[in-house]
Amino acid sequence: MKTEKPYVLSLIAVIGPKGELGANNDLLWHISEDLRHFKALTMGHTIIMGRKTFESLGKPLPGRNNVVLSRSGLTLEQALAQEKAQAADRAKTQAEVFIIGGAEVYRQAIDLADRLYITHVQAPLPEGGADVFFPEIDLSVWKETGREDQPRGATFPYPFSFVTYERRPK
Repeated sequence: MKTEKPYVLSLIAVIGPKGELGANNDLLWHISEDLRHFKALTMGHTIIMGRKTFESLGKPLPGRNNVVLSRSGLTLEQALAQEKAQAADRAKTQAEVFIIGGAEVYRQAIDLADRLYITHVQAPLPEGGADVFFPEIDLSVWKETGREDQPRGATFPYPFSFVTYERRPK
């Protein structure tokens, strides 16, 4: 018998048309509107990330419970079990847990996730292209439930869209 988890598990990422996620342990694009969107969604919540993602940030993100996974330490399963155990003690505002990267953590978590917050970018790849990719978003599994299209950013000259996907009922 499957027990309900006391939180919504969400993946949040910015990706290119073919799932391009990053290169050389960094994002491919820096879009100020996307950074504000990320902050607004994740503030006050638990964020789970891999060690390399944490190292690329350089410090814990303020206003969030930062959980860092590593091959020799905390696993995704252990982090989620801790979240479940601690969820009863948290305010309702923390009922969403975010996976914020990297590629391997997204790959492990996508089948467990309830929601995806994806910024789809329609821009050329930086020189050298991408070396990590987001898992395929299978539209037989995921339903688009929200979209906000942007023709360009204040300083980013290409179109992008904030898209929310919810897992389809089985």
